[in-house]
Amino acid sequence: MSDLDKLNETLGALEKSVMEGRKVNDERIEALEKNKGVADLEEKGAKIDNEISNLIESKEALTKSVEEVKAAVARMAVASEQNEDGSPKVDMKSYSSALRKAASKNFEMSMVNLTEDEQKAMQSNIDPDGGYTVMPFIGGKETISFDSSPVRALASVQTIGTNEFQFFYDDEEITDAWVGEVGSRSTTATPQIGKGRIAVHTMYARPKVSEELLEDSSWNMEAWIQEKTSEKFARTEATAFVTGDGVNKPQGFMTGTNKTSNPDVYARDQIGTLTAAGAAAITTDELVTLRGYMKKEYRSNAYWCFNRATEAYIRKLKDGQGNYIWQPSYQAGEADMLLGQRIGIMEDMADLATGALTVAIADLRSSYQIVDRLGMAVLKDPYTLIPYCSFYMKKRVGGGIKNWDAMKYLVQA
Repeated sequence: MSDLDKLNETLGALEKSVMEGRKVNDERIEALEKNKGVADLEEKGAKIDNEISNLIESKEALTKSVEEVKAAVARMAVASEQNEDGSPKVDMKSYSSALRKAASKNFEMSMVNLTEDEQKAMQSNIDPDGGYTVMPFIGGKETISFDSSPVRALASVQTIGTNEFQFFYDDEEITDAWVGEVGSRSTTATPQIGKGRIAVHTMYARPKVSEELLEDSSWNMEAWIQEKTSEKFARTEATAFVTGDGVNKPQGFMTGTNKTSNPDVYARDQIGTLTAAGAAAITTDELVTLRGYMKKEYRSNAYWCFNRATEAYIRKLKDGQGNYIWQPSYQAGEADMLLGQRIGIMEDMADLATGALTVAIADLRSSYQIVDRLGMAVLKDPYTLIPYCSFYMKKRVGGGIKNWDAMKYLVQA
């Protein structure tokens, strides 16, 4: 079964599970109103809820896989060239180079590292008269998925050539007044301009590998280490973009000063914050109120932000007409919706607990700035730790809030 078939199957199963879960939740609510026991219904609902969460994750993973396949097919269509008889053209220089590499390893293709051009040349020349003997054998490896937060995909990103990003706050108004025809005109107040700074910080890794492993492994160990480090850097920076304290790391978008008094009114350096009535509960009215704090200019690009556990809780909430306020997407690549706004799952956000900031609604493109100074730099050192080769890898990046008006928090009581 192809990934596209699996995706379609997953979307169908998701829709079925959502309908079943809502039916069970409705029965639970009805039983509570009649003072009946709900233990069985809660257990059944929890199982369905877990199934929905798993299906949503599968939908996202399969969507990514299908998109990658489509991109690869598109590249192949562009790259493929044919002879007059319809057979593929072969880059003889790349083919000869690949053949020499294969021969040097006695055609043990799992031990041969080929460039992309060499692989294409060999695959283009497969035939029953001998081409099969040089067909690369690609073994699979299983990797686990790690939780992360897609802040970089939603925020504003700027590459700079120095160690600090500076910007200005133009967030005050000039004052004016009405006056009669011959009335006196006194001097009105002039707005003040502020200045903001986002510093660049450094994260690093320094793994080591024995020289013999680098020479003898059937894997390209150097490329593998760099790939693993790049993936880890991405997760590390994503966590900092959410909860970083700004000390030797970016300031996270959930670390602003809470403004619980008049949270809909702008104040520089403060985020409008609504306090929930419960320590471990969220109501539909609270989410509606929180969304109401957002100015209409920011709503079109705003996302609800919370982690999977909080999403599972919110999925059961209804509005005053008995309609569920969370609406799943049954289309690949489209975000789920909550009260008309898209949802961005941020796994680094807090679970429901006393005093926790569990929900945000934010136009991150307007409110949060990521600053890239340098992509991942790699220094290969085969001398200092003989017989090991060390790889010193670093990335310089910063992040901080630049617009306190385009984001609102919900904090638990």
